[in-house]
Amino acid sequence: MDSLVSNAQQNRATGPLTGMLVLDFGQAAVGPIAAEYLGMMGATVIKLESPKGDTVRSGVPTMKGTSTTYLGNNLGKFGIVVDLKKPEGKAQAKALIQIADVLIENFRSNEVMVRLGLGPDVLKALNPGLIYVSSSAYGAGGPLDNMRSNEWLTEAFSGFTSVCGAKGAAGEFSRGTANLDWNGAMVNTVALLAALVRRARSGSGGAYITSQLGSSLYGGTTRFADVLAGRSDPGTLGSGTPHIVPDEAFQASDGWVAVSAPTHGCWTRLCAALGRDDLAADPRFANNAKRLANRDALSALLAGIFATASSADWDSRLAAADVPHAKVPQNMTLLEAMDSHPQIHAEELVRRVPSHYGSLATQAPHWRFERTPASIAGGPPLLGEHTELVLANLADKQTLIAALEASRTKEVVA
Repeated sequence: MDSLVSNAQQNRATGPLTGMLVLDFGQAAVGPIAAEYLGMMGATVIKLESPKGDTVRSGVPTMKGTSTTYLGNNLGKFGIVVDLKKPEGKAQAKALIQIADVLIENFRSNEVMVRLGLGPDVLKALNPGLIYVSSSAYGAGGPLDNMRSNEWLTEAFSGFTSVCGAKGAAGEFSRGTANLDWNGAMVNTVALLAALVRRARSGSGGAYITSQLGSSLYGGTTRFADVLAGRSDPGTLGSGTPHIVPDEAFQASDGWVAVSAPTHGCWTRLCAALGRDDLAADPRFANNAKRLANRDALSALLAGIFATASSADWDSRLAAADVPHAKVPQNMTLLEAMDSHPQIHAEELVRRVPSHYGSLATQAPHWRFERTPASIAGGPPLLGEHTELVLANLADKQTLIAALEASRTKEVVA
């Protein structure tokens, strides 16, 4: 793991949002990850937690007693404890709100902030320039307002599960990754950046409403378009897709290889790489429409061919033929994959971040800015780690940001 790229800028905010103060009232993923993205772009992010802490702190697996999910969702932030149910805590939150640029929360309902005495009207009175994003589970109003949700419930409700799973079988959840949580965070980030642009033009902030349901439905736009165009629901297709054949994973002699032929050129090159030019000449497979109509027959033929050689052999052949493909790792941990693939190193996609919890390997910032590079400023905070420092520097935004950024030190990894 020594070959992982270290982040030379992790203790320095250099991004385009440097000088912005962001308040993260969020829990779990959808709000905190959006705030984390702003931090990668240079903003100073303060995570406000109740005395009990973010709900995912207690999850598993853990590093030094704290959930790795929490650690990954809160890189580079400063942490304070504020009890919003007590007058003192509410006063502290209001003092921060008065000097902040952004506040994001993802409570289960937009009404939670209102009940806490921090609804949109109160926020606007405290700070007319504040950008407030409320990202609840199901949106504002409707019969599901105030209902809790998470990645898996959203996958079910949005129809995600109906098209995942073995061919002809019942739908499946994507338990390995939180796709819709991250999609919701990205939608929130887009809303926040758009709001910052608007404020730069008008000088005023405003309240913005998003929801995990809305972002998840957006993620299914292509499938909804199919239905509205009169196409039937393809159901579950295993690793296949409804629009391209072949576009699926095939079992080699020692593993799996995912292959796609989105164009006619890719299809003919695939046939050549397989040593089966006859398939390219077969009228049943002459174009994608015919291959879709004869999916089962073609998939069976390809399965027999791929089973004759190793995944490494196919990886080499398909790469030489310029065929879109990927060797599917088997029994390989994420860190082993990151440490072994030269593409990870070539693109510098991984960073090592020292933290109180140990050395954290994480993806590098998603963007490459020429003049204002994004960075991971540090590890996640301990619960309430910066409470005293924050409360002692509330005179104005510049004073607070300067004090917080000056406090960053390279933490020793045990």
